[in-house]
Amino acid sequence: MGFCLHTLPSFSEVLKEIKSKLRPTKSNALNTRRLALPEELCCRFSLADIKAATNNFHKNMIIAEGDTGFIFGGKINDGFYAIKRLRPTSDSHLPLLELRFGVKFLSQLHHPNIISLLGYCDEKEEMIHVYEYANNGSLYDNLHAENHDPIPWKRRLEICISVARALHYLHTGAKFVLIHRDVSSKNILLDDQWTSKLCNFSFCKRGPHSMSRDPISIEIESDIAYTSASIAPEVAISGRVSHKTDVFSFGVVLFEVLCCRRIFDAELEMDQRFLYRWACKCIENGTIYSIIDPYLKGKIAPQCLKKFLEIAYSCVQFEENKRPTMGEVEVTLELALELQKQAESEMESTNPQETAFVASRTPMPSIFTIQIEAATTNFHQDMIIGHETYGEPIYRGLIDDGTLLTTALKSLY
Repeated sequence: MGFCLHTLPSFSEVLKEIKSKLRPTKSNALNTRRLALPEELCCRFSLADIKAATNNFHKNMIIAEGDTGFIFGGKINDGFYAIKRLRPTSDSHLPLLELRFGVKFLSQLHHPNIISLLGYCDEKEEMIHVYEYANNGSLYDNLHAENHDPIPWKRRLEICISVARALHYLHTGAKFVLIHRDVSSKNILLDDQWTSKLCNFSFCKRGPHSMSRDPISIEIESDIAYTSASIAPEVAISGRVSHKTDVFSFGVVLFEVLCCRRIFDAELEMDQRFLYRWACKCIENGTIYSIIDPYLKGKIAPQCLKKFLEIAYSCVQFEENKRPTMGEVEVTLELALELQKQAESEMESTNPQETAFVASRTPMPSIFTIQIEAATTNFHQDMIIGHETYGEPIYRGLIDDGTLLTTALKSLY
């Protein structure tokens, strides 16, 4: 019997279950491999079908290389799928554990912005996942590959909103918080309608109960070191992760989408190598326009950009309690998109000949405003220490340089 979403097992629970059923003898190896896989959760494809779809795993059918294996494109019956063949390891149990964990885990995540696991194959020594195919590739490739057209600004916003919804679902849609831990543009796929699909759950961790916000402790794993340009500070320092870890990484993606620059570039000056740090410094100095994707020049409504920068900046705050939740990120990005649509509509109705927004019309958010919002946890009621004469709440908090801040809400709005 399969698990329901509200009792989704952690990896350790699945590992314990599988190990209890594994036997080292060769005589029953094949039966053991097939023993614990829940056929009712998704389809089991035959190895013959997989080989036919991939031309016997021919290298020309490879469309990507994942963390634990190659991904082939292939047609089975009337559908085209992404077929992930897990590579063998020195521990023969590891691919088996990943396959079974993936089937039990991914087949129960139902969200339009999370890649769907459609089936698997566990015949002989093969360990294979079969996913829906996203034929527009990854967000990373669409941003950085030379053979891709630039992505329009509103489409970029819609992609970001969809990913925010997927992460919001992971953080709040089950009994336990599910932490992706590897949010990056490479793990955001785009289908033929440009709908974004969050993928690659190899490093996903189950956090505390969804009503709790207590972090959990993990060990740093060398196999995710390549994502250090977007990893949250608390993970690098202490190995502690929470739902705010994903928020930080998503903030890095937001800056990547806006600037169309790689999140780390060793060839740049030291203070420009990490994109999110460079972008934050540009916001503080009022020079953010200098690093925005040139293709977007004149295409972003100033009020839209202001909201986008505010939420991106908040996501990459050093202290995790100053970062917003993914629900707050989702709502803010939706507002940014609405402001963009309104500005375009107003421009079209008032001056059809004008085709570009002027950057100087609306000032960018001052760093002081953003710091106040971060220091007061976006004006959370727990930060209220009193009220002004006419009832306006007074908030207290620390800004990044350690300065004690006391401010009334009326001073900002």
